[in-house]
Amino acid sequence: MWDFPGGRTGGNRYLVLGLGAGQDADLAVPPDRDDLIAYGPLLSDDGATWLGTAALVRAPDPDKARAVLTPDRYADIEVHNWRFGGRPS
Repeated sequence: MWDFPGGRTGGNRYLVLGLGAGQDADLAVPPDRDDLIAYGPLLSDDGATWLGTAALVRAPDPDKARAVLTPDRYADIEVHNWRFGGRPS
C-alpha cells in the first residue's frame, strides 16, 4: 500500500469488501493495477476458509470502485470511503 505510485493524496479512494458466498472468487490480482492500492483475500482466523476479498482502490465513484470485484460471486459487496491512515471521519 505504501508503494502505491498514485501517491497519498488526490482522487477518491475506497475500501471494497466482497463478502463471500460459496466458492473462492477474484483470487488473482486484477490486470489493471494503476488505481489498485492493495488487494487480497479475506480468510478465516485459521487461514483455511475464504470469506471474501478486500481491495483498496482509487476510483472516480463508488460504482467504479465496486467494479473491481465480480458482482455475482459475492453475497454482498460493501464500498466505503477510505484514505491513507484509515476511513475519513
